[in-house]
Amino acid sequence: MRHLSRLMTLAVAAGSLAAALVLPAVPAVAAPAAAAPAGFVSASGGKFILNGKDFRYGGSNNYYMIFGSQAMTDDVFADAKSMNLTVLRAWASLDIGSLDGSMPSVDGGPKADVYFQYWDPAARRPVYNDGATGLQRLDAVLAKAGQMGIKLILPFVNNWKEFGGMDQYVKWAGGQYHDEFYTSATIRQWYKDWIGHLLNRTNTVTGVKYKDDPAIFSWELGNEPRCINANLPASGTCTPTTLVNWVTEISAYVKSQDPNHMLSVGDEGFLARGNASDWLYNAADGVDHEAMTRVANIDYGTFHLYPNGWGRTADWGTQWIKDHAAAADAYGKPTILEEFGITGSDRDTVYKTWTSTVRTGTADGWNFWILTGVDWDGVSPYPDYDGFRVMYPSATATVLSGEAALISGSGGGGDTQAPTTPGTPTASTITSSGATLTWTASTDNTAVTGYDIVNAANTVLGSSTGATTTLTGLTPATSYTLRVIAKDAAGNRSTASASVTFTTTTGGGGGTCKVTYGANSWGGGFSASVTVTNTGTAPITAWTLRFTFPGNQQVTQGWSANWTQSGAVVTATNMPWNGSLAAGQSTGIGFNGSYTGTNTNPSSFTLNGQTCS
Repeated sequence: MRHLSRLMTLAVAAGSLAAALVLPAVPAVAAPAAAAPAGFVSASGGKFILNGKDFRYGGSNNYYMIFGSQAMTDDVFADAKSMNLTVLRAWASLDIGSLDGSMPSVDGGPKADVYFQYWDPAARRPVYNDGATGLQRLDAVLAKAGQMGIKLILPFVNNWKEFGGMDQYVKWAGGQYHDEFYTSATIRQWYKDWIGHLLNRTNTVTGVKYKDDPAIFSWELGNEPRCINANLPASGTCTPTTLVNWVTEISAYVKSQDPNHMLSVGDEGFLARGNASDWLYNAADGVDHEAMTRVANIDYGTFHLYPNGWGRTADWGTQWIKDHAAAADAYGKPTILEEFGITGSDRDTVYKTWTSTVRTGTADGWNFWILTGVDWDGVSPYPDYDGFRVMYPSATATVLSGEAALISGSGGGGDTQAPTTPGTPTASTITSSGATLTWTASTDNTAVTGYDIVNAANTVLGSSTGATTTLTGLTPATSYTLRVIAKDAAGNRSTASASVTFTTTTGGGGGTCKVTYGANSWGGGFSASVTVTNTGTAPITAWTLRFTFPGNQQVTQGWSANWTQSGAVVTATNMPWNGSLAAGQSTGIGFNGSYTGTNTNPSSFTLNGQTCS
């Protein structure tokens, strides 16, 4: 799971464990094969099986459905269905301190007043919230999944402090170290109690016990379990053996309660290859992917992929996928690319390469991070907190939708023919914030399903099912050069049309502006805080901030604005809630970044095309 605090800790993992660790021999055996009930996915012969047939899939992740509104949940499922996604990974834990505040919450308490597990000071143990602000939220998500024909991967706990997770258990127990979650007998029993409570819960919407619900693809021991995280310190005694022993004990308990569903570890896939100089290949932070996945009651492997945070390239990521497919072939179980994300103008090309590498190789599924839909108001998009957001419709969604159709076998028999190039668009009805584009339609061997309107950086500014669209939300007095790309149901995309250039009219209160920029740096990374102030007398109703990095800095994730980067040029556009700036009003935005050499601050900024002081 991606989050702000974690990106700053990923690179630290290189020195966290010695590379040459001796592990106990764990036999390369799969869980005992048994005929799964109808509608349940099982693992057999290195493959997933559903109703007697091989099952491969494209999917995504979403963490907020368990505490968001019903409209937010419904929108994510509808978008997933439109994108041919058949497996979503959601969250099955939300842990807090006590309701009276005597036991602190490691992540600030409930999410939108929702919490699943909390500390009871009188009983001196964690207890469960089974009501409307608790597990009934998960009931509704499971019911919706079953209704939509989409299956869910559900982790029991989070390694990171977000949603409470392992550190909340340690705090409940009065512990000191993060890895006490794996070694404390008291904590392990509390964790088993939580698992048992979930597996034997009867859904208040469907009347079906969780352990009997085919809407669940699999359970997961934890999201990205490690010996460390970015919150509580580590004891220094946690090793790969510690995690293998924990996996062995907890997986046996899960299977004793629920033999119907598959179970995975949920690890990031670090490989123990003895490479002391490469933390991703030396069982970093106690994570030996192959040893944990070989445990008998683990049904399949998982691995994650975030080159930006890991200091790697997209091409490196392609090899990472191949290495895990080969590892899965060796331990004889399926494997999935369970989380992946990258930023940059070539994201769609990279995602096409990665997902097709899964499809044409021996891995069995993928889940990108992260599919989001509408926010609480039912209209605005859910904020792009980490820069990996994918929304439907978009160019990225089209790529992923096509690959999902192909890997699941519903892609029209392997259609690879792209639509013809659309005609050159013309612009009309140009205003300060919008314009209408019209073009000659494309043709296709099956059918054109839509069009994306993109700028020079291939950012999608709008989508349409027909050969005309009206763009909104443009910046006043700004020149736009746009092209049109056609797409079909298999995810094939045409070459881009010739471009049209137009300039929006003056409006929206351009104003004058002031920008302050401050950065805190650490080894190879930094966090920047930016304040944008309207120093004019007229209000600003929408804004676009641009600046150029003087060095090789890269934005890795941002907040409170939509951040993009092309070369050294960085662009930030307002969110729905901070686009209007009255005279004298300011808004604070920011981002995390990476760099080598010197991290020099940008020297000039423009807002809506005007230079700021």
